[in-house]
Amino acid sequence: MLPSLLQLRCHACFLALLLLAGCASQTTSVTSTSGDRGPSAHKEPTSTGQPPLAPQLEDWEEYQRVLQGIEHWQVQGKLGIRLPNDSGSLYFNWLQRPENFAIHLSGPLGQGASWIRGGSPNNNLQQVSLERGKQPPVYADNLETLMHSTLGWSLPVSELYYWVRGIPSPNLPIEQLGRGADGRLASLQQQGWKLRFERYKTVDSWPLPGKLIAERKPLKLTFIIKSWKLSE
Repeated sequence: MLPSLLQLRCHACFLALLLLAGCASQTTSVTSTSGDRGPSAHKEPTSTGQPPLAPQLEDWEEYQRVLQGIEHWQVQGKLGIRLPNDSGSLYFNWLQRPENFAIHLSGPLGQGASWIRGGSPNNNLQQVSLERGKQPPVYADNLETLMHSTLGWSLPVSELYYWVRGIPSPNLPIEQLGRGADGRLASLQQQGWKLRFERYKTVDSWPLPGKLIAERKPLKLTFIIKSWKLSE
């Protein structure tokens, strides 16, 4: 017997439902896979909390202690570099997190765009990497050695981690320290580096340097800081 019209309609509906179910499962699978590759999977961790209020500068030890505890910050500006046979400038963007840091350098002495990445700068056991342009990153255990071998100069990042905020490094002996009448750090000498701190600006109650000069022969570094961001 030939199938009735009602039977043909039932078969057609059943096939349509199977096709819809198959399409739905394929769409779900594709969406999940593309989501893993999306930009949200690679976003930098962010903090929206406000930093603690700055203690009075008269209580210098407490001021340093609280400022050292702020491990989530960003500083941007221009860096002048002077060597015996070369000099120039570049732009820098330092993004600091409690567990790691990333410094972006761009300009002539950075020889294009360079990224320096590593663990917390005050942890000497962390491996660091330097990436220039589209070249693969180069890894090393010592950042200064890595920068010297690739760029011809280096930054004392472990010390700048503190100096750039206007406080001495607690990991090094203080050879000389001078504070202004307002209590702010004006000059410092550690590990042979002679530093001057100028043009302070207040950021979330914290006086932070707008200019930092660090010199240890044969290298002179001049940081002109354009913007500061502090988070809890």
